[in-house]
Formats: sequence, structure tokens, C-alpha cells
Amino acid sequence: MRVLLTAYGSRGDIAPLAGLAARLRELGAEVRVCAPPDEEFAELLTSVGAEVVPFGRDVRALRTVAPPSDAAAFAAELVAAHFETVGKAAEGCDVLVASGLMPAGVRSVAEKLGVRYVYAAFHPFEMPSAHYGPAPRPGPPAPPDMTDRQALWDLDVQKVNALYLAPLNAHREAIGLAPVDNVRDHVFTERPWLAADPVLAPWQDLTHLDLVQTGAWILPDERPLPADLEAFLDAGTPPVYVGFGSMPLGGAADIARAAVEAVRAQGRRVLVSRGWAGLGPADDADDCFAVGDVNHQALFRRVAAVVHHGGAGTTTTAARAGAPQVVVPQFVDQPHWAARVADLGIGAAHDGPTPTSASLSAALRTALSPETQARAKALSGTIRTDGTEVAARLLLDTEHTEHAEHADAVPAMSREQISGIAHADHPIKSPLDDDSVRGLLERGLPRGDERVLDLGCGTAEWLLRALATRPDLHAEGVDVSEVALTQARRTATRLGVDERLVLHHQEAADFVSAQPFDLVISIGATYAFGGLLPTLAAARRHLAPGGRVLIGESFWDRTPSPEAVEMFGDLDDLATTVDRVVADGWTPVHGHVSTRRELDDYEWACWGSLAAWALDHPADPAAAQVLETADAQRSQWLHGYRDSFGFLCLVLRRTSD
Repeated sequence: MRVLLTAYGSRGDIAPLAGLAARLRELGAEVRVCAPPDEEFAELLTSVGAEVVPFGRDVRALRTVAPPSDAAAFAAELVAAHFETVGKAAEGCDVLVASGLMPAGVRSVAEKLGVRYVYAAFHPFEMPSAHYGPAPRPGPPAPPDMTDRQALWDLDVQKVNALYLAPLNAHREAIGLAPVDNVRDHVFTERPWLAADPVLAPWQDLTHLDLVQTGAWILPDERPLPADLEAFLDAGTPPVYVGFGSMPLGGAADIARAAVEAVRAQGRRVLVSRGWAGLGPADDADDCFAVGDVNHQALFRRVAAVVHHGGAGTTTTAARAGAPQVVVPQFVDQPHWAARVADLGIGAAHDGPTPTSASLSAALRTALSPETQARAKALSGTIRTDGTEVAARLLLDTEHTEHAEHADAVPAMSREQISGIAHADHPIKSPLDDDSVRGLLERGLPRGDERVLDLGCGTAEWLLRALATRPDLHAEGVDVSEVALTQARRTATRLGVDERLVLHHQEAADFVSAQPFDLVISIGATYAFGGLLPTLAAARRHLAPGGRVLIGESFWDRTPSPEAVEMFGDLDDLATTVDRVVADGWTPVHGHVSTRRELDDYEWACWGSLAAWALDHPADPAAAQVLETADAQRSQWLHGYRDSFGFLCLVLRRTSD
């Protein structure tokens, strides 16, 4: 399979393509990359084995020497390169992936060739939203009294059209394609990809578009650090890194001087990255060292904090390294990344693009505090590293590609996405109503100041409900779904309980804690441990003396049909299930058997939510799949297991501790 990746932009736009290209080649694909002609980009891309096709002008020169004086003429120049240089490179390819500065003509190339097209964004903040306005673009500014965000996004469409619409439609007409009337939305498609980490960039509440989030496209960096840098790092305490990547920065010398003064004011050594702004040490003192292009993945693990501009790549690398951050945002997405770093408690957002010694000192005090350092370390383990794997597998899904009926076809919805829709109206993913959940928590948490663990917590609904009504409670949850954990973190923040909730992204069976828990919960997740008794054995390892276990398990209420057994396996009846638990050394102190109403309400909620979503989104490529799933699951329930399936929750204590 041949894949064409294309982007026009700085290193932050090109490095992710290198990461994806590397993984695609490992999986056997041929990869061609259209990128600006900067020498450093060509070196990066060829190092991963990609064929490089340069197009457009040198980006570093544009940013640091001679920015384009006529934005419309520059846009027309890029569109021409999309149809000519990128168009020629696309011949013989099976899929085109576009990103970077408005790739206005790339989808037209894919349409003409009859191949699949994907638009990938490296942050969600360019997508229309009711929560923020668009970033500035060339063209007349919005009127001062225009504050309605929808109006601002409509104006954004007009600005993009003013730059790109005429040249785009002229080229489309030349190759026999119909004109478009909205360049931005044409480029984005109805279901763009988001190549950003779900913890750092949750998008579900931000935009009406249905994004496919792959995770960040990270290229593993195996380069050793230079010997002189190693010597500096070894000569003292961890320094504070200061670097602004591809940002040109007016007044770079003053910014470098302010940064060095601010870091020294915190009693720290300084590591200055030259970058495109040409930053350097303020003096010859031995507590300050300057570096060029080095391995940030290795370096950031050895610094006390990272002061940077807030690019998506740097933010992700620092978060993954567990390094506290101070973000000094310059433009576009960077203020949003700064706010997200502050919201997560892993650093500070500097107010404005030009730091002074005093302003940066204040931000560093926050970043270097023990609380921020602990939070940054804790969050580092939640950052996904499989973004290129997810994206590559989606691109190489040959069955999907061969059966795609149009150029912008997208992957089918994942099982996790379907589950999220199905449980939208029933967040407790078990047949229990609110009163039953409340009663079970009351029996499991008699004091209200316990430590609670949920093994297989999903969106942490049990923990969130417990925390919301018990201000002295502390809880931890474990789950393999980062999407679910991201949703849990957002809800915890909204409820004001995030400081008392710790979430772990890993297999529940592998979780280890130094401290025991007063209540261990596992509702409907016994499959993760291999069954009921293995789940209880895992819970026992985490249980404090006198502690309790709240467990939920299925059973057969009546003799099941062969189809039901095939779906759920060889479950026991209610009495046998309880007998097995008692024989294993547990005493039930409370129990609840789901009522017929609870069982029916749960099923109707799940499959009804799916069906409603499909009917509400008829234009979505996944609508047919979702509606088919709803119909099939509802039929399996009504005809297969409704009359035989039961669900039991038990509050247990050890018979003998």
C-alpha cells in the first residue's frame, strides 16, 4: 500500500508525519511525504525511510527572514503546489493524509484520483466550537461588537474563502471538478482525525464535529545526548529548560535574559535551547548552557521544568516526561495548550507572549512547587504512546479502503465509541437504578472517610457518585480505556472532586498499590480477571483489614437458551453464585438482585440511545453501522436472554481476616 502524507508548516507540523511514516513503513507500507524544502525537514523524513517531495517555500526563511507580504498571493501559490507538486506525488498512492497550513487543494487531488482522503489536525482548537472563537487569520478583523462565537466562526469561513476559494475552484474547474463554496469545511470533512493525546486534548465537549482521535503521532527518538550536555546535566541539580522551538520571537535577546534571571531567582541552573529565535545564554556563567537540536524525549526527563511556547509536540513531550511546564503562548493553539496545562495542574500558563523576569518567576514558582511536580509525574504515565500505531492501522485497513464508496470515507466506529453512545443515558453500565447504586454505596462506605478502589472503573461513575456526597472520601480507579479515564477526569473537575481522585491507565489485573483500601469495587468487570473468584482474589490483595468488597456479577435466573449461553458463557444460578462466594471465605453483608424493571430499563436505554444517535446523524458515515448494531443487540436481548439473565451485587467482608 502507498500512503502520501502532506503538510506545510514548521517542525511541529512535520515531526508528527515522520512518526507516522516510520510506523507505516514498519507495517510494510510505502510512504511518500510532501513537505516544505527546509533541509532539517528532509533530514528528519529521510531518516525514517520516507520518500520526500518538497513543495512551497522554505518555512524557516519565511518565519525568520522574509514573511510573505501578500497573504492572498501566497495562498494561491500553495494551492497551485497542491494541484501540481502534491498532485503528481499522489499518483499511484492509495490514501492521502493532509495536515498543516490549510491544505486547500489536497482533497481535490484525492477526489480526482478516486482515492481516500483524511484530514488530520494536531490540536482540536481549529475546529468550530461554541466554547472559543477562531484564531486570527489574514483579513479584516472582526468588528469590536462581534462577540457571538458562531458569528466569529462564520467570519472565519469568509476569511478562508477570501484567501483560497478562487484559486481552489479555478484548479478544480481545470480538472473537471465542481466548485466548492466553503473551503475550510471542505478541507476538514465531517469527520477529521485528531492526532493529539486524549488526556491533554479532550475534544468531545468542544466541537460538533465527530473527530477520530488517534493519539499524538510521536517519533521515538533514540539519539544520545551530546557529551557536553551530559556533562552539564551531571555537574549539578536538574536545570530548567527554556526553549521556543520554531517561534521567531521579536526581542529574543531580552526574552533570553529575562528567562535566565527568572530561573536563577528560583535557585536553578538554566538550559537554553537556541531554536529558530537564536536564543543564547545571558552571560558566561557556568550555571547556564545553550543547546541546539537535541533529543527532548531524553532531556526532559532530566530537567526540573520546561519553559516553552506551547506547541502541541513540546507540550506532549514534556507531559510524557513528567516535567512541570511553564507555557508562554505566542499564537493559534498555544494559548489553549497553556490553559490545559494549568487546568491539569502540571504547570503554569504565562499571561501573554512576552515574559519579564518577574512574570516568569511567578510562573516558575507554581511549576516548581511540590504539588505541581507530583501531579506532572502522576500524569506522565497516562500519556498514550500508540498514536502512530492507531493511525497506521486505520490507514492500512484494506477491507475498509477497498469498500470505501467515496474519497472521504472514514473508519467504522470502534467498539469503545459505540459503548460511549449506548451508555450516554445510563452511565452506570449495569442494570441498576440510582436508588440501588446509592444503597450499595451506603452499605460499602459506612463511615464516609474511606479509601476506595475501583478495578475496571471505566468512566468512574461509582467513584464520582461516592466522592460527590462524601467530602472526606479518597478514591482511585484503574482502567485500560484512556478515553473513559479522560471523561472521568473532566467530570471530576466539573464536580470539584478531582483532587481526591487518582486514575490509573493500565490493566486492572496488573495494578499494585502500596496502601490498602477500605472498599474495593468491581461491578461487571470480572471478565478482566478471568471470572468471579479470581476477581475476589485480586480484590483481597488490595483490601485493608475489616474492609469490604462491592462486586457485581451476572447469573442465570432461569434456564438459558443455547444462544444466551453462547453470548454470556456458563453462568451459575443465583444460589450457586452466592454459595461459591461463601465457600471462598467471604460473608455477604448486603446484596441486591436487579429487578425486572432495572434490567429492562438498562437494555432499552442502551439500544435506544444507539438508535436515536443514528437517526439524529443520518449523514454520518457510521450511522448505518450504529443503527444496525442497535437493531441486532435489541433483538438478541428480546429473543435471546431477556427471560433468563440476572444481575447480582454483593457487599462482602472476609469471613476471617
